[in-house]
Amino acid sequence: MDIGLRHLRYFLTLAEEQHFTWAADRLGISQPTLSRHIRRLEEELGRTLLDRSTRHPRLTEEGHRLRDDLQLLLPQLETALRPAEPQSSLRLGYTWGFPLQRGRRAQAVLEERHLVRVRTVRRDDRTAGLRDGSVDAALLWGTVHDPRLVTTEILREPRIAAVSRNSTLAVRERVTWRDLGRRCLVVNTVSGTLTPRDWPADATPEIAAETSNIEEYLHAVAARRGVGVLPVSVAAQHPDPDILYLPLTGAPEAVLTYAYPRANPHPYAETFGRVLRRGRADERAAFVKNTEPDGRGAKAASRRA
Repeated sequence: MDIGLRHLRYFLTLAEEQHFTWAADRLGISQPTLSRHIRRLEEELGRTLLDRSTRHPRLTEEGHRLRDDLQLLLPQLETALRPAEPQSSLRLGYTWGFPLQRGRRAQAVLEERHLVRVRTVRRDDRTAGLRDGSVDAALLWGTVHDPRLVTTEILREPRIAAVSRNSTLAVRERVTWRDLGRRCLVVNTVSGTLTPRDWPADATPEIAAETSNIEEYLHAVAARRGVGVLPVSVAAQHPDPDILYLPLTGAPEAVLTYAYPRANPHPYAETFGRVLRRGRADERAAFVKNTEPDGRGAKAASRRA
């Protein structure tokens, strides 16, 4: 059977117009060409699709059945066979710092496999632009509780202390959570995740400086307005000659959350979240493999130790 999409498209157009001249004009072909293709379709199917005994063609019972089927199937078939084209970009917001390894790997997967460009957008507000619709999804530090958003925990990582190199803490090799509780604290009031309430009641720091973005935050720490606390990966992205980052013990882990609107989400917002979560699973599997008692990774780690 030698039937192409063209024959089916021509027949469906004629079935909708019920007029050879109008259908041919709509298709941009001549009336004889259209008539020839319809004849060819009937011959290949072995069925009469049109009743030509009247002035204008009318569909036979077989013609009605084929028209009803094609109205559902032909658009789907044409869509399936259409060459892949890049989708509209996904605007991904972030605030403090972009998780470079995990985020860039997920970005590459979405662009290569799904042909959706990911455009990262830094926005200094609590939802990194989700609230005002300037981004389609966001990576946010901290746990997010908002019924309007779909949220997923992506990773947890240690926090690190940020102190001025002129601070009395600069001589330490590491500090504890309670050590910082006895100091003045720099806080980000716009997108920060920590407040003095996160410390024990008997070791609660005082707020010495309020800032609204990462640059102001680091300037305040460097100027000895107070101490800061950052996720390790964020600190790594913001080296400063006047700031010393010290290992921090006893601190709660930093949580990175992926979020997107529950109502009218971007078509690939959920897919990007799945890619991010898959990255977490891959990292966990690699960790388990390298720490199994009888695994090579464990032996290698033992030799390194």
